[in-house]
Amino acid sequence: MRTTIKERAKAFCEKNICVYCGDRKDCDRGCMGCCIPTFSALEWLIQFGKSEHDLLTRWHDPKEIVPNHKWAVLVKLTPSIYDVASYSTEMERWIFVNYSLDREEIIGWREIHE
Repeated sequence: MRTTIKERAKAFCEKNICVYCGDRKDCDRGCMGCCIPTFSALEWLIQFGKSEHDLLTRWHDPKEIVPNHKWAVLVKLTPSIYDVASYSTEMERWIFVNYSLDREEIIGWREIHE
């Protein structure tokens, strides 16, 4: 399931302290704007940016998890060769433009973000 950066920021913020209420459990003001962690707003932005970067650029092990959607992802064939493919759950194979590969032949995959 794809989520927007705003939704992920809200989820990140919900884990921190509400400036107005002093507690996240009883905050009814909504998350965006009232929540700041125990460090400064600039440090919060840096921390959120780092966590977003890590989330968006991590490689998944295809032996453990495969995409549960039909759109294309970036696939690592060798440490230096990449391609774009989608995973077919029906055939249990990676589908490329001119060929297909078994799940075990792929080193890693990650989402392509705009």
